[in-house]
Amino acid sequence: MASPNESPQETRSTAADKGQADRDFVARAARWVIVGAAVAAALFAMLFVLKAALTPLAAAFVIAYLLDPLIDRLERIGVRRRFGILLVLLLAGALVLAFLLVAIPRLVREITALAERMPVYLERLVTVVVPQLETRFGVELPDTLEEVLGGLRGLELTALGAVRDVLLGALSTATGTVSVLIGLLVIPILAYYLLVEFDQVLRRVGGWIPRAQRDYVIEKARTADHLISGFLRGQLLVAAILGVLYALGFGAIGIDLAIGVGLLAGVMALVPYLGNVVAVGLASSLCVLEFGFDWHLLAVLGWYAVVQNLEGFVLTPRIVGGSVGLHPGAVIVALLIGGDLFGFLGLLIAVPAAAVVKVFVDELLEDYKRSSFFQGEAAPEPVAPAADPPPFP
Repeated sequence: MASPNESPQETRSTAADKGQADRDFVARAARWVIVGAAVAAALFAMLFVLKAALTPLAAAFVIAYLLDPLIDRLERIGVRRRFGILLVLLLAGALVLAFLLVAIPRLVREITALAERMPVYLERLVTVVVPQLETRFGVELPDTLEEVLGGLRGLELTALGAVRDVLLGALSTATGTVSVLIGLLVIPILAYYLLVEFDQVLRRVGGWIPRAQRDYVIEKARTADHLISGFLRGQLLVAAILGVLYALGFGAIGIDLAIGVGLLAGVMALVPYLGNVVAVGLASSLCVLEFGFDWHLLAVLGWYAVVQNLEGFVLTPRIVGGSVGLHPGAVIVALLIGGDLFGFLGLLIAVPAAAVVKVFVDELLEDYKRSSFFQGEAAPEPVAPAADPPPFP
């Protein structure tokens, strides 16, 4: 409704300004969509064609991105940058090599022992666990369950044997051929050179941005960096701690394949909620197979509850904090799409891509909500033209 103090010309001017603002918003949004679609299509085509060649470079860049704050901190306390980079990369390589030479052989031994005991476990499942379920919960399980479990005999040995063969093959491949060792050295070498010139590369890229848009792009880059670093650096550390805690706890309880369960749960913890499901589901299943329904199962569930509370109230608030602004559902969808389209390369770039998309989508939504097009301001009522004055008598 027009103000009584506004003249008809001012009212029409206000309506025209609002209409022009709506048109400007729609035009700006359309430009963003067109530019974004063109950039996304070009990147998609490049990644799809060069995904095999870009995977080592992407892995090296992720390593450099994760380690750059640590290198900067060492540099601030007086350590020369190149020496600090070399020291950190050698330490990381030693940890990876120790894992390959210590953890994987032990994991292979655990899988082998579990495969040998699995027929006994299935027999106990049929003769002891199933009757316990029927007695304690008052249910009558179908007679075909025994046939199903009987049919699993032999199948589980094949599956465990396949896992064991894969691990042995990975270990022998990683340590037994010169060509693979040379290939594995490409990633740390690329990471070294990226870390040496990480800050210079960022400044150089920033200098390519047109001056009129430089402040805007830098602001959005910092927002995306806040989201990405919160997930990658924080969530990786939390996942590693969870994996160690699960392995130690389940090993102390005495369940089979404790290291394997802890390792798998830690890796799956990078996907929201999945690590928790893997930890409690797999550990409980192995516990029931080995011990049936007794205090061991209560101990597994109790340790799981302890670790979850430690994650929720200590690890995540202190390590990750409020820096992760990515919804868990968005992370899961991004990982699924990235892995399906580009394999391991897609898993590496899925979260950074999701963070960048979120930054610009959030801005577009904020612009949309501030526009009169969204707020629904009613157009002013048309003003009737003034009547002609009566003729002078």
